[in-house]
Amino acid sequence: MAELRGGRDETDGNDLPVRRYPADADDGAHEIQSRAEPSPRAEYAAISRQNAGRGNAGQGRAYQAEADQPDKNQVQAGHSDGEQGNVDPAAANQAYTGTIDADQADTAQDQAKQADADQATEPSDGGVLERFEPSRAGLPEVSHEGAAAYIEAHPADRPWLAAIRTCSRDVQRVFVALDQGHGHAHIRHDSWVTEEMNERRVRNLEDPAQLNQSKREARIDAFKAGDQPHRCGDIASRITNPEAFATAFARGVEHPEVRAALDSPVPVPRPVTLPISEVLGEDGHKVCSGWQLEPVNGSMLEAVANREAWIAGDRDVPEPRTRPVGTFEGGTVTYVFRPSAAGGHEVITMYVSPPDEQTT
Repeated sequence: MAELRGGRDETDGNDLPVRRYPADADDGAHEIQSRAEPSPRAEYAAISRQNAGRGNAGQGRAYQAEADQPDKNQVQAGHSDGEQGNVDPAAANQAYTGTIDADQADTAQDQAKQADADQATEPSDGGVLERFEPSRAGLPEVSHEGAAAYIEAHPADRPWLAAIRTCSRDVQRVFVALDQGHGHAHIRHDSWVTEEMNERRVRNLEDPAQLNQSKREARIDAFKAGDQPHRCGDIASRITNPEAFATAFARGVEHPEVRAALDSPVPVPRPVTLPISEVLGEDGHKVCSGWQLEPVNGSMLEAVANREAWIAGDRDVPEPRTRPVGTFEGGTVTYVFRPSAAGGHEVITMYVSPPDEQTT
């Protein structure tokens, strides 16, 4: 039986929505270096073609809103961010300074060239990205031209946008709408986050969204006021392809359970969890990856407790150990909500989780 653990992006009731301003950056902030790993677009294109050929019902159906949000909406076990807030577009001048060695840089360049070549051959996603309306997701409206201009205006202070510079106009529009809202799904759970960043997050509680190097190493959360510590459950995950991420978001906000939450009159609707296959097709798990703590004495709760003690300086407990998630096949996508300035609610975060047996 799986242990009961907090959700990865579970919010604290005492956290208030905040935005980060330039004053939060250290005086010695360094130049930003993009750590984005080029996403496997060719693989995702192949997956999309396979799903289109199968006529996958989960991908192709048009959702209609339901009046009631089912009681089954639960946060997927294994994850915790404890955040409510966002980095402001005008404010994110804190520096992310990770290093990439020469071999990694050469590989990244080769992969980027291949990704650019593959983009032109990628199939349409059945119109879900084309018909995306930011206002229905509680986000500011943005045009295709406005999205492109926004990306060009933030080449350094919004490093997570680097991954979408060569994506389609529809993908760019989804990301820019998200970036102008209060959510952070695209900052912590998309392809710009590398495997190393995810592993360090789950092992050391280093927030990949924290662009100030010294604060990141000090485990300070990027989205909380007052330099509060970052939290993470026993798993940190991402969608490794920006097209797939945008699709998961756009298709999710069409789903009746998510729509019911977005339109709900309650202050904070319960999170909604859907199968990955329902929003990305049968092979959607192939564009998901993550790292998780190794259990201690067969217990993930003990592993999390030991990590907290180790980080606090207790060397009587074993050093945290991690391993990559084996598979996301049979896993889920979770949507978490907060009130929107535009009325209704918006998605504060969206993340993928492996099946239960992978997190016990």
